[in-house]
Amino acid sequence: MKTDKLSTHDIPVRRIIMRYLLFQIPGISILILVSLFFLYVVEVPGWTIWLLAGAWVIKELITVPFTWRLYIRPRLSPAELMLDQYGVAIEKLDPKGFIQFHNEIWEAEAADPHMIIEKGETVKIHDIREMRLIVEKVK
Repeated sequence: MKTDKLSTHDIPVRRIIMRYLLFQIPGISILILVSLFFLYVVEVPGWTIWLLAGAWVIKELITVPFTWRLYIRPRLSPAELMLDQYGVAIEKLDPKGFIQFHNEIWEAEAADPHMIIEKGETVKIHDIREMRLIVEKVK
C-alpha cells in the first residue's frame, strides 16, 4: 500500500486552474447578485458596480498567492495519512501484536520479522496491509 507521494510538479496546471475556478463559482454568483441588487433595487450609479468588481479582482490578486497550495495539494486517503506517523506498542510485537495510534488500538506487525519490539516502545508506521499496520522501531 505504501505509495510515493505526488510532488506538486506532478499535478497538471490545467487541473489546478480548473479546481480554482470551480471554487470561485459561489463567490462570483454572490458578487453578481449583490451587483444586481445595488444596480436595480438601491439604484446606485453604475460606476459603483465597477468599483465593486475592481475590489473583487484586487481581493483575488491578494489571496491567490496565499491559497495556491490548497489547489495543488494532492488528496491523500486516510490510510496514506497514517504513513510515517508514530504509535506506541501496547504489547510485545514478536513480530505481531498491537499498538496504540491516536487513541485507537491497531493490530501491527514489525517490518522486519526478526525484530522484536517491546511494550512501550515508539514505532513508526511504515506500511499498511489489509487492516494491519506494518511498523518499525524508532531508534
